[in-house]
Amino acid sequence: MSEIMFKAGNKVIGDHHPCFIIAEAGVNHNGSIELAKKLIDVAAAAGVDAVKFQVLTAKGLYVQDAGRVVTDTGDDIDIYKVWEKVEMPASWIPELKKYCEQKKVLFFSSAFDEHSVEMLDPYVELYKIASSELTHIPLLKKVARTGKPIIISLGGAKLEEIEEAVKAIFEEGNTSVVLLHCVLKYPTPLHLANVSAVRTIKEKFPSVLVGYSDHSLEPADVPAAAVALGANVIEKHFTLSRAMQGIDHKMSLQPDELWEMVQGIREMEQKINGAIKIDISPELVGNGDFYIAEDTQKIRSFVRRTIFAMKPIQKGEKFTSDNIAVLRPGNRNTTNALHPREYFQVIGQQATENIQALSVITQEIMEKINYLEK
Repeated sequence: MSEIMFKAGNKVIGDHHPCFIIAEAGVNHNGSIELAKKLIDVAAAAGVDAVKFQVLTAKGLYVQDAGRVVTDTGDDIDIYKVWEKVEMPASWIPELKKYCEQKKVLFFSSAFDEHSVEMLDPYVELYKIASSELTHIPLLKKVARTGKPIIISLGGAKLEEIEEAVKAIFEEGNTSVVLLHCVLKYPTPLHLANVSAVRTIKEKFPSVLVGYSDHSLEPADVPAAAVALGANVIEKHFTLSRAMQGIDHKMSLQPDELWEMVQGIREMEQKINGAIKIDISPELVGNGDFYIAEDTQKIRSFVRRTIFAMKPIQKGEKFTSDNIAVLRPGNRNTTNALHPREYFQVIGQQATENIQALSVITQEIMEKINYLEK
C-alpha cells in the first residue's frame, strides 16, 4: 500500500514524517483575545506545529435547557452558560491566524456546527472534529466538502460509528483523514490510556492516518508511547496555569509541561529512527480494544447529539434548518430520539402534530410522517 500523507499549510502529515504536534488552546482563552495570543506565544516557544482553538456558540452546541453537570474535576456548572462565556467572536479568527503566522505555527480550529465551518474556511488549512461530533453526519459532510484535511477524535466511539463517519467523509470525495484515539475522561488516568488502540485503528482503517488526543496530566509519557506505536498526530490541551478559572484549565498542561511533551515526542522519534530499543510501560499500552468504559458512558450520553426543535412548530409546518438543529442534549431524556444522520430525511417534511420549542424530534414523529406518506 502506498504511503499516506497530505499537507496542511507548509506542514506534511503522514507516515515517515515527523509527528504533527497540536497544542490545544481550545477555549482556555477565557473570552480574551490577549490571553489567546499569550497561549500562541507559549505554544510557539514549545515548538509545536499547530495551535488549535474551538470556534463555537452555546446555541450551536447544546440545547438551551441542557442543565447542570459535575465535571471530573469536581466543578458544578450550568453547561450552557459555561460555553456562552467562551464563545469566540468571528473578528478574532483572522487576527489569530495572522498572529500564528508571525509565530510560525499553524492556526486551526474545531468546528462544532455548519456556521462555524463557514466562519473558519477562509482562514484554516485543516479542521478538527471533536469526539462528541463524530455522529454529527451533516457537520462531517459539510467539512468534507471543503476538501481540507480532517482530524477526528474518537472518544467514546463504537467501531460502527467510526466506520459511518469515515464513509460519510469519503462519500464527499475527501480522503485526507486522521483518526485520534481519545478517552472521555478528564483528566485521563494512565491506566485508561490504552495507547495500543493507535495500532488497532490503523489495522481497521488502513486508508487513514492515526494519532492520539491525550487528556492525561503526564506531559510526555502517553504522547511518546503513542508515537512509538505509530501515531502520526498528537494533540493535547494546554493553559497558562491550571489555577485559572474555566472548563478545561484543570486538565491542561502548563507551559513548561508543553515544552516537555514536545521534547519527549522528538526524542522518541530519534529512538525510532536510530532503531534504539523502546520500552513502554504496560500500564499505558492497554489491550487496544474499542470499548466504552462504564465511567465514560454518562458523558457520552451527555454530549452525543440528536435533533431538537429550535422554536414552536405547528402541525402542517415544514421542518427547516431554521426550526430544527442537531444539538448536544446534556441531561435531557433522548429516548427514541432521531440520530443526526436522519436530519436530511426530516428537512422538508411536514409536522404531523404541534411540537414545542426545545422538544426532541423522536422516532415516533418520523413514523407518523412515514405512515401518512404511504
